[in-house]
Amino acid sequence: MSRPLTVLLTNLFLSGRSGTEIQTRNIALELLRQGHRPLVHAPALGPIAMELRNASIPVVTDLNDITQPIDIVHGHHLPTTVAAVARFPETPAIFVCHDFTAWYDSPPQFPTIRRYVAVDETVYDRLTLESGIPTDKVCVLLNAVDINRFVPEASLPPQPRRALAFAKNQGHIAAIQAACAQRGIHLDVIGYSVGRTIDAPEHVIPGYDLVFGSALSAMEAMACGRAVVVCDGRGLAGMCDVSRFADWRRLNFGLRTLRQPLTPQTIGTEIDRYNAIQATEVTTRLRAEGGLAAYVEQLTLLYREVLEEQRRTPHSAHELSRAMVTYLQDWYPNDAGPWPWVRERRLLLDTIDDLSYGVLCAPLDTPLTFGSGETRRWWWRIRGFSIPEDWGTWTDGSPAIAMFRVGQACELHAKFVMHPFVPDENRELSVDVTVNGLLLDTWVFRGPAGIEPRMRCLRIPEKVIGEDGVIWLMFAIKNSRSPNQLGLSDLDLRSLGIGLREVTLRAWNASMTLRHFLH
Repeated sequence: MSRPLTVLLTNLFLSGRSGTEIQTRNIALELLRQGHRPLVHAPALGPIAMELRNASIPVVTDLNDITQPIDIVHGHHLPTTVAAVARFPETPAIFVCHDFTAWYDSPPQFPTIRRYVAVDETVYDRLTLESGIPTDKVCVLLNAVDINRFVPEASLPPQPRRALAFAKNQGHIAAIQAACAQRGIHLDVIGYSVGRTIDAPEHVIPGYDLVFGSALSAMEAMACGRAVVVCDGRGLAGMCDVSRFADWRRLNFGLRTLRQPLTPQTIGTEIDRYNAIQATEVTTRLRAEGGLAAYVEQLTLLYREVLEEQRRTPHSAHELSRAMVTYLQDWYPNDAGPWPWVRERRLLLDTIDDLSYGVLCAPLDTPLTFGSGETRRWWWRIRGFSIPEDWGTWTDGSPAIAMFRVGQACELHAKFVMHPFVPDENRELSVDVTVNGLLLDTWVFRGPAGIEPRMRCLRIPEKVIGEDGVIWLMFAIKNSRSPNQLGLSDLDLRSLGIGLREVTLRAWNASMTLRHFLH
């Protein structure tokens, strides 16, 4: 019987619920179950780190705290893998690449890294065609799901009634909302970009018929027996059926599958492909081919292969030191390196300057329409707003603060078109409206809200605006509640106040219209 291995896994974060964080946890737990000794290094810790520690798996932020020898480094992400290689220079390593574009998934090239693992064919091309890794050092191990954690429950209905969208980015949410609304499908949205992450998606996913997601989230939904439309903010693949499963799995249900545009029409077409029998067959295929236990067994075989190769042909300290010097020189502060972080930092500082010194001035006699991509030029949401939707956006919490500039300092008359969140006759919502620190009005709304938006007008004196034309607009909302608190949604935890649709500013005989300025 082969001896147990001590495996050091690295990841840039363990503070959220990204795909690599979940996979780091899953691999470590399965290694432990199969009799090995995993430990994990990450600079930033959170609930997943606590989960690992509760399972008796050590988690360290400082590699110097590890005083026992390890057998192999299982590296995720460039910086943490390099740190582990430097800390254990005589230990062989593998590097697992999860993403085609992220800088932190760029493969470090050191003689101690004996194998590079691609989670799909897309990142295999990154490793071999873009990064110059020899093909004999690269293998593909398709991502896996913990099928003991994600299990099918209720069977699917003939037509979908409830849908769940994962939002690690936002570009697809409005189109999904529109497509589901057209078909009478209730939609909930969860994910980092909407501020609603959940610790145990395996308990939530089975409550839905249809799931919108990509990569690991899509696979977890398939493992739960749900119908899955593969998409995220980068594009749309479509409804995963048996005919598409094999090709899309080789691409990790990720970037290279997302080839269709995100519109209510294209998403609606894929929703209409819903077939409960097909979804069940996909679940059967995934659970047979994509289970975590078999994946970790393959990893263990790879570990032992690398250890044997290291025993036969050990690398020299000279080779490692030269590779480390090359790596450090690549990260010198200049614009010409492979990852020009100095230029990125400069762009970020320019953006901060824009926020600090004001957005672009708009002449008051110029109508402004705020569609996607143009809003940032005239308007800044500082805090307290939810993600944009096709009609506008909700305030989320109190206060909600925004800033914009007008072309000249003068008395303004503002008209607000909005939807107050007062879903029943027992609800009352009070909003104090402040401009540049001066309380100008208090709006009181009583339910039920109805379908039609409500309007309120506000006079903004010239002396309040000041010479620079900057307007700091603050809504202090009293009695805001979440749909979850009112029993309207299990997952919507936003503290909703007013849903802003349109603001019109008029000064003398000139006017400026901000339509859907939060879009």
